[in-house]
Amino acid sequence: MSEVYFDLFVIICLGLFLRGIYKKYKLYDFPSLMSFIFLSFILPQAISLLRNPGIVSNSSVEKVLLMACLCVFMCWLGFTIKPSTALLNKFSYSANDKKLFVSGIFFSTVGLISILLLQRINIQTAVNSNWTGPATIIYFFGNLRHIGFAIILNLLLRRGGKINFTGLLFALIPVLYMIIVAGRRTSTFIFIITIGITIFYTKKILPSRLLIIAFVISTTFMIPLLGELRGEFWTLLFSGRFNEIDFSSGIDRILLSGDVLELRNAAMIIEAVDRSGSFGYGSGFWNDIVFQYVPGQIVGYDFKKSLQFNSTISEDIINFYGTSFSRGSTHTGIGDSYLEFGFAGCLIFALIAYFFKHIWLSSIYDSSIYSQFLYIGLISPILIGVTHGVGIFFSTPYFK
Repeated sequence: MSEVYFDLFVIICLGLFLRGIYKKYKLYDFPSLMSFIFLSFILPQAISLLRNPGIVSNSSVEKVLLMACLCVFMCWLGFTIKPSTALLNKFSYSANDKKLFVSGIFFSTVGLISILLLQRINIQTAVNSNWTGPATIIYFFGNLRHIGFAIILNLLLRRGGKINFTGLLFALIPVLYMIIVAGRRTSTFIFIITIGITIFYTKKILPSRLLIIAFVISTTFMIPLLGELRGEFWTLLFSGRFNEIDFSSGIDRILLSGDVLELRNAAMIIEAVDRSGSFGYGSGFWNDIVFQYVPGQIVGYDFKKSLQFNSTISEDIINFYGTSFSRGSTHTGIGDSYLEFGFAGCLIFALIAYFFKHIWLSSIYDSSIYSQFLYIGLISPILIGVTHGVGIFFSTPYFK
């Protein structure tokens, strides 16, 4: 059944992708954006997992592929539900351009200061190699650079002017630093999507179908390549040393080797939680919120830990497999949602899609500036929610 579920996954993803290609006004809506990330990130991993399951059983491979099908399908199904007029009205806010400019500069300044602070502190890492301590708080506020850039770009495209142009140059500093110097894959993707959506909002211009297809294909190669090279990729590119860049090395590592696969981690979670029955029932999402917003440096780490639910999934995985996830790897939103509610966890994607539909409709038909910036601001956490864990979406948008 693994091959059947894989084929079904490909059909659903391609269906949503072609839907956005055929009706280009749907290019940036939620189902289309999700099809981009599922095709470019999850699909190569699914191919590799089929070829090399590794330590996971065939049944867990079947379940993770079925869960992937359900999650991406719910991204479309939730978007088809009739919107709530009351909820739509909550997003209809007017905005003052002068206040927007000040806000954009402020957010970009916070993003720039965050980068400078991260260069001057000792970044602590947990056992899983994830950041911990003050660095997480600083990086959290640093993400405001994306919305700051979006605001100033929107103003420039709508109003023009030297002040807005100068503001855009300033807003680009923290954004381009994270792309070129830090080599952040998410920042690169968000930068491109932000430009595309903002041009659509302000000028109603959409890229050609050929360019869209080329973008998705190139993203499939670039995501793992940037993960390997980080900032070195841009150093080689700008110095003209193209021959030193093996553009297929990242995707080859996933497809041929498959030693470290986030989708395999998701399969490990599925098998472990099925054996132990230790579903989270939403407690994992609460733990993510506490981890994100409760500063252990101020209130004490013991108090912070007391606010969180105990989870045995890490111990269960070690007990069942004799090992844990590779350092720095994630378990995807597929594994995350299954850990909380089993196959019913796919409904989380339907709820998110329903929520996004209201923001999208408000941003398009009401031309709500607030909704436009909110939509752009939420793209980052939902994309990371697919690649890292859907709990991230529930823990980060509150600030945005």
